[in-house]
Amino acid sequence: GIYIGEGNVIHFTAGGGQGGSSSSLSKSSSNPCPSCGHRPSNNGLKSSCLACFLNSGTLLRYRYGVSDAYLSSEGPGGHCTCTKSYPPETVVRRAIFFLENGYPDYDLVNNNCEDFALYCKKG
Repeated sequence: GIYIGEGNVIHFTAGGGQGGSSSSLSKSSSNPCPSCGHRPSNNGLKSSCLACFLNSGTLLRYRYGVSDAYLSSEGPGGHCTCTKSYPPETVVRRAIFFLENGYPDYDLVNNNCEDFALYCKKG
């Protein structure tokens, strides 16, 4: 997901029974979150509060622009890269643009939550 500020995250999830999801929001639509109301769009992107996004899970941050030394000392794990990210305002603007204008359909292998976040961060 992309944190956009003020406790809100835009994230991409599988819809309509497609496998996989970046988070599993457990509250039903009959009992929406008082903070975010689970404002899903009809294109697989969702805007929710950080608490609903995490769904009692742990926040993990993917780090961009780390040094080669840091990368080699951390070993494999998929949590960082030497590649730099666009500035935060560009990343947030992209995520909001896709939320408002649509994003291609979710595909577990070729277009998933990680692909969405990477596209927002790196283009």
